[in-house]
Amino acid sequence: MHPALLAAAVALAAVASPADAQNRPTRATAPNPPAACADFYGHINHAWQRAHPASATQPERSRLADLQTLGASRAEALLRDAATAPASGLEATLGTFWAAGADLPALDANSARAVQDALAPLAPLRRPRDLPRVLAGLQLAGLATVVEFVRLDAVDGPGRALAAVPVPLGLDDPAFYTATDPELRTLLGQYRTYVEAVLRASGLPEAEVSPASEAVLQIETRLAQALAGEAAGTRSADTLRAQDRRYVALGFADLLERLDAESDRLVVVSPAYFAALSQIATERDVQRLRWYLRFRVLHRLAPDLGAPFRDAHQAFFARSLRGLPATAERSEHLHALLRRNLPGMFDAAYNARHAPEARRARAAAVLTAVREAALASVGDDPAAIDALRAVRFDIAGSDTPAFDGAGLEFRAGDHAGNLRRLWRWREARVIADRPLTIDPLPARLPAVQWLPERRTLAVSAAALAPPLLGEGGANPEPRDFGALGALAGHELSKALDAGSRGAALAALYAGKQAAPHLRVDGARTLPMNRADLAGLEFAWAAFQKAQPQADTPAKRAFFSGWAELWAKTQTAESLRAEVQTSPYAPNALRVNVPLSQLPAFGEAYGCRVGSTMRSSNPIAVWR
Repeated sequence: MHPALLAAAVALAAVASPADAQNRPTRATAPNPPAACADFYGHINHAWQRAHPASATQPERSRLADLQTLGASRAEALLRDAATAPASGLEATLGTFWAAGADLPALDANSARAVQDALAPLAPLRRPRDLPRVLAGLQLAGLATVVEFVRLDAVDGPGRALAAVPVPLGLDDPAFYTATDPELRTLLGQYRTYVEAVLRASGLPEAEVSPASEAVLQIETRLAQALAGEAAGTRSADTLRAQDRRYVALGFADLLERLDAESDRLVVVSPAYFAALSQIATERDVQRLRWYLRFRVLHRLAPDLGAPFRDAHQAFFARSLRGLPATAERSEHLHALLRRNLPGMFDAAYNARHAPEARRARAAAVLTAVREAALASVGDDPAAIDALRAVRFDIAGSDTPAFDGAGLEFRAGDHAGNLRRLWRWREARVIADRPLTIDPLPARLPAVQWLPERRTLAVSAAALAPPLLGEGGANPEPRDFGALGALAGHELSKALDAGSRGAALAALYAGKQAAPHLRVDGARTLPMNRADLAGLEFAWAAFQKAQPQADTPAKRAFFSGWAELWAKTQTAESLRAEVQTSPYAPNALRVNVPLSQLPAFGEAYGCRVGSTMRSSNPIAVWR
């Protein structure tokens, strides 16, 4: 399951569950569901579990994974439609980019021309003094090979300072280049094989491939040593004229003039890197520098050129470096490109299709009611009140500025060219200090998440669907409060300092077994268990205020909404791995234990005090 399915506490894909409250392997095939007052999780999810058994080939299955699948299918449908019958100008731009990148035969057929066009700015490099002009040409072509520009919050005044930062080296960690560990030396050898494959695929004469790859590794090693030799985040702020004199071989002033920058100051991040680069640029052997820049251009484009480039890149970076399958879905690569390089465009198109105003209004009504209930629950605690009042909601990008694609152009059948135009467009926005907007959560992945740095509770467009949010109009139903509301309450509780509230939950969960001889770690899971109970407390209070005349079926629907969220089947091995490492209790316990601490649940189902689902001495967090 994708690691970004849900974030932090919600982690809708990461929070696994046993097949039933006691996690007996026979529960999924039991002929009758358990009684509500004995095992509410099994009572509600019995039919779903029988219909969705786990297996060796699919060790985990869950309702929330189904929601992820729905988001993915909607995303693919959107992209197909955008490429063939776009519903808006935004979709047309998106569809052009996607269609060009997904057409592998076209990538293969156009690869030679794409390589020729990308390498053209290197032609004037004959002497060291040519480097500033060549770097400017590459930058204007959208190919940042040694330096990128970003905006940083100014440390000595208002505004956002323009900064030069190193382009990442081929290997993520500079220590890889100088490590003596045999395993890392082997990895470095595999990286050299990749460098050779890229240079060879570009048409470099065979006699030059070996010395060229050696030059690439030597230069990257020198740059890696410079990066490793200074503290992370080291920076030098000065006038542009002073920085240009300091790194004269790089021509910062000329480069920024060509990029239409109007800044007279420049922050240089990792000065040692640029000092080493400037020294390399003044050395007499220009051929080595030409080889290095050739590789840097091709390395950046490799996943989006012909098969020899794509295969070499995938073989090293996926299989050797990260241990992933040698072949990846092309769609995943394109999604990553969009998310990394074109923030907001795909999310804006997805939101327009799948987060209509009525759905957002319904979710907003639930979230607002839960926050108001939380405010009432924290009493006169000024810190808690201030924290809750400061919370902002971002529902499918509602608190994110609209995507602005002005000046962005894509052309059919020219994926490498589209990438270069995209990268140049992004850099121009940075230079002009026009921030790129982005939804806090990917629209296609179901997510409900508290973002502390933004004081924002964010809900993605893909989360605005059952079992989190029911279908229908703008008015919330009981299940909406029990599902989305309780989950939002879980996340909101992270904005509060609970102190010792609910601390008794640690011992309560420590007494639970996920399966025979598989005990839950009550201490490790306490923060999330407390958040579950707090979220249900807030959501129940919100539901009571919104529907004070609710009858018993409506009240039961609230609790069913929470239980249905966590329906899951899994193998014994999957369950054991989860219990041993997860910060969450197994899903059945996430349902049964907090509900057993809410007297309202026992009253709604007529459970006897002291039974499994109705504690005789209930624990509270905020109620």
